[in-house]
Amino acid sequence: MKFRKVLSVTLAAVMAAALVLTGCGSKPAEGTADNQASSEGDKDQNAEAEQADKGEQEDKSNGELPTITFTHGYYHDESEWAAAGEMRKIYQEFADAHKDAFNFVIVADESGAEGIYNTALNDISAGEFYDIADFGGWDIVPVAANADIILDLKPYLDEDAAFKAGVGVCYDQNLTQDGKIYSVREQIEGVGFWYNQTLFDKAGAAAPDQWQTWEDFDTAVEKLTAAGIMPFGLNAGWPTNILAAAYSQRDDASRTFYESGKTVSSFDDPTFKETLGFIQTKVLQKIDAANFGPGGDDDEQYRTDFFDGNTAMLFNGVWDAGGSVDCKAGAENIRPAVFPTNEAGMKASLLSGGTGFVVSNKLDEAQTQACVEFIKYMTSEEIAERIISAGIGMAPSTAVDYQALADSVDTADAKLLVEACGLCQNADYQALGWGNTFGDAEGEIQAKYAGLKDGSKTVDGVVKELDQFLEAAE
Repeated sequence: MKFRKVLSVTLAAVMAAALVLTGCGSKPAEGTADNQASSEGDKDQNAEAEQADKGEQEDKSNGELPTITFTHGYYHDESEWAAAGEMRKIYQEFADAHKDAFNFVIVADESGAEGIYNTALNDISAGEFYDIADFGGWDIVPVAANADIILDLKPYLDEDAAFKAGVGVCYDQNLTQDGKIYSVREQIEGVGFWYNQTLFDKAGAAAPDQWQTWEDFDTAVEKLTAAGIMPFGLNAGWPTNILAAAYSQRDDASRTFYESGKTVSSFDDPTFKETLGFIQTKVLQKIDAANFGPGGDDDEQYRTDFFDGNTAMLFNGVWDAGGSVDCKAGAENIRPAVFPTNEAGMKASLLSGGTGFVVSNKLDEAQTQACVEFIKYMTSEEIAERIISAGIGMAPSTAVDYQALADSVDTADAKLLVEACGLCQNADYQALGWGNTFGDAEGEIQAKYAGLKDGSKTVDGVVKELDQFLEAAE
């Protein structure tokens, strides 16, 4: 697994009542006076037969409970990925708790989220869709919504405050232009960064928890460099994108352009140019070539350098709390942080929900309610706390008490994860990640980082190339 990459008694009663009503139509007819038995023995036999008929009817009713099939990508063996086993347990507990109300069939797809997505694309062309599936970030929504084949969850969210709190940032982030919400998730990509307190102390630099603005970042980097400490490692991809996205939250103007994201008509914007200038002069040119990799999912050297104690900061998500376990840098030196802004004391984090649970709109009422109940369960405070404390990742729920949760976990890495999640959730500004914001342009921007570092490209030249990409894509 890549490090980048994650109840209701009333419902049961309603469904049970519906089943009783539908069962009445097949109840055996009452006998008439002409064919009633005249002896006590015959009466006993009739009573036994009636009881047998009743038992058959109950068996039939149990067999006709509403059935919902849930497809997910957590197929991995627990020895390969413990989180997968824990997620399957969470799913099964829901199924067991509701076995008298509906049949909740759980299917682990060994092709993973990408395979689930590709299958959906094929099925949609045939007018079919999963009952409910977890797409794990693969955005099936545009195609499925255009085919009018998936359920709008917004009405259910709007009528239930606890449900809305449980989905957190997913509510606003997944709200479409026509006012619908087709997907929410039980996990989100929470990104701040990590730092080594000992290296900051050695350099006499203020640690990130003391920073007020991005000027404090600049000052700390200068002091680290002067002390012979590499401030961070990067590559032409993920970690550099994190810094670019974080710096884009510095003020109202930069946030406004950033939010335009996939709809941007031109990158010739002063705030975007300032972001690129920051990346070139304050970031890329502060590290040597050995600390700048090519990018890609397999380029993890920037992580290795940090956890080996060779760099002072790591730009990666909350899940990297696990990287601190038995690391050479010393787990006791690793701290989580969120980003400064240019508004003194105000902080920013990157929280990306994306596509998760998606439900077919072709189900009957009982099946639909069961699917909604499942999503409520998965985004509940109880499951949110379990996902975080088990080290699976960050939950979107705004109802989690992070202080209480920190007191309830025992291991150092679990405490770090809880702290990191709390910082991200409580940041003053929360934005989508770079890729979620700029879509297909993400790869084009990443391709410019190497040129910005070695000086073969200028900010104006990059902007011109990006606008040419936009024109060609129209």
